[in-house]
Amino acid sequence: MQRSAIACAFALLLTSCGKGAPPSPATVKPPYEALESGRLRIREDLVAQFHFAPARASDIQAKLQGFGRVAFAPNASYAVRVPFPAFVERVHVAVGSDIQAGQALATLRSSEVARLRSELGRLSIAISAEKDAVERLEKLVNQGAASSRDLVEARARYSTAKAELQGTRLSLSAAGVAAGAGETFELKATAEGQLLARSVDPGERVTPEDEEAAFLIGDGKKLVVRAAFPERDAPLLAEGAPCAFTVPALGAQRIEGKVMHAVRAVDRRTHTTEAACAPNTDEPRLRAEMSARVEVTVRGAERTLVVPRGAVLLRRDDRVVLVQVEPGVLERRVVEVGSNLGDDVQILKGLHEGDDVVTTNAVLLDGELDLIL
Repeated sequence: MQRSAIACAFALLLTSCGKGAPPSPATVKPPYEALESGRLRIREDLVAQFHFAPARASDIQAKLQGFGRVAFAPNASYAVRVPFPAFVERVHVAVGSDIQAGQALATLRSSEVARLRSELGRLSIAISAEKDAVERLEKLVNQGAASSRDLVEARARYSTAKAELQGTRLSLSAAGVAAGAGETFELKATAEGQLLARSVDPGERVTPEDEEAAFLIGDGKKLVVRAAFPERDAPLLAEGAPCAFTVPALGAQRIEGKVMHAVRAVDRRTHTTEAACAPNTDEPRLRAEMSARVEVTVRGAERTLVVPRGAVLLRRDDRVVLVQVEPGVLERRVVEVGSNLGDDVQILKGLHEGDDVVTTNAVLLDGELDLIL
């Protein structure tokens, strides 16, 4: 019995010896090797993870950021208001309709129109009577049967009646109301376009003093972006400067254009100034009153060095750029940065034109690096 137990123990010992020692864990190589010169040799399998771009000279002096909304260009839209207090009897058009010049927009009923038309009739009768009186007095004065004073007074009444008639006609004509009879008249469009908005309905009472116009007509293809810029940017804004804008409703689409005009004044309450960016091409999806972000590019005679914004990193208290000095070898460069120029940043010191800089994934090389721009 004892021999059997010893044999089993020996067999177990031989079995365990045959399995061998467990494998040691694999060692992970660091992402780079620090060279004596202070440069970094990147691990070969990581080189493809980095993208490079050359530092380049640019004549861009600044890129100004503004916020605003899409609006109609000057003379691209107009409001139609009622000329007299009136009641709306009928509306003839719907929002979105194409409008022709002279087209009736609504039929209204106004006691003021009835009064003016009645006045036209009264004055026409008065003029006829005064004309007859003048002609009769002229004959009597020639015969010595009437005084010249009576003739002068009759001529004055005749001239006054004609002036009043002309003034009443002009009042109706200026309001686009035809002479005639009755209290109804048509409110008409003065130029072609598209009906963008209406604020009246049948049965409603409207007046010239209403806050909203009865109809808004405009050309939806003639749009600009009116944006506000900080006061410090006012001296740099100029007509003709290239601009671009994005509209959240259209996603990331960037629409290029030019500055149509820049206001030469600063709002004393908001300390901002306004400029309008007109697109170079028509964008059919653009609509008035959409919010927009505008970028105006200011160019100067002096060229400065720029790199992509993603190339500049923070290491402790320094701004750092990684420059490729030879394939797979990088060098840290402390730089002095200037203005942000859209997707680029201005470099004042620390780089030379043509230096290849890392633009992406540089933070993977050093735990102390952090993207700052």
